[in-house]
Amino acid sequence: MTKSVIYKGFTIQPAPRHLTETGLWGLNLRISWTTKHNEQIVCPFFTADVYATEDEAATLSIAYGKLIIDGKIPGSSVG
Repeated sequence: MTKSVIYKGFTIQPAPRHLTETGLWGLNLRISWTTKHNEQIVCPFFTADVYATEDEAATLSIAYGKLIIDGKIPGSSVG
């Protein structure tokens, strides 16, 4: 499975969820960062998108996290 990545000072940690009823994998991730006051913030994100494999869901979770960080997902933001 894909490991966490650092992107623009944020840590993106994929956490695909296995949907036992279908055998598919859901897009799920956490984005974390440390504030200037040294506080650790962790925000979970998920979508209804599903994928055939855990690796595919993990890889696309990272791409989705980058879009969130870049402000390209309406209604989802960090920092």
